[in-house]
Amino acid sequence: MAVQLINIGNTANDGTGDDLREAFVKVNANFNELDLRDDEQTTVTNLGSTGEGLFKERINYDLKFKKIVGGAGISLTVTDDNITIANDKVYDLTQSTVTGDPYVTKEYDFADARIKYNNVYQNIADLPNPSTYHGLFAHVHSTGGAYYSHGGAWIELANKSDALELSEDTTPVLGGNLDAAGYNISNAGTIASTGFTGPLTGNVTGLVNGVDPATYSNRFTEMDFGAFSQTVSNMIDFRIAQSDVEMGSITAEEEVEVDFGPIAV
Repeated sequence: MAVQLINIGNTANDGTGDDLREAFVKVNANFNELDLRDDEQTTVTNLGSTGEGLFKERINYDLKFKKIVGGAGISLTVTDDNITIANDKVYDLTQSTVTGDPYVTKEYDFADARIKYNNVYQNIADLPNPSTYHGLFAHVHSTGGAYYSHGGAWIELANKSDALELSEDTTPVLGGNLDAAGYNISNAGTIASTGFTGPLTGNVTGLVNGVDPATYSNRFTEMDFGAFSQTVSNMIDFRIAQSDVEMGSITAEEEVEVDFGPIAV
């Protein structure tokens, strides 16, 4: 309560002030008020063993408290009796503990929701420890590549638009037909096949069963069939059979006319 003042009147003994009893009633009340205002009896305590306290300090009769300020994504709503702290972006995470798996400790089921976030690093050196973040996918802006962490290292993923090399695959297997799109296949070594289907255009070089077919090309332009054996039944045919006929060389596909004359039988 407030301190009470004693009415002493306007002048001495004018009968307008408080009488003696009323004056001491106010004196006693004022002493009680001062006793209640004893500084040693005014204390403030932050409750609980954890968390941050709101009380800062006391200066004379002024008790000072800290303000609550909402951070990023946090809103504060104040009423006469309450301060409501809310997250502007609330997600319902279903969390369960996974046992027996050294790589996973928690699972979050987002059902059919989507997670959108930026996971971009400027340089490869900026990537986090791959052993700590096993299975993490990240993008490095300076290289334009995508990487994932496995076995204590960051492994770059192949880009579909880049030319691929099979040099590291010692046993590549095709899952379908190979279309060379008109390009050459060079340095092939040995090609084993059950057969070739379709027309063959151009030249084929190399050995067939260990023999170069080019060595037989002259055999088809200079053919020697050797001597012909025949049976004759008269002297004229015998004479003709025993006489050599020079037909010249055949060097091209053209018509050759030979006149042996009449043959009498």
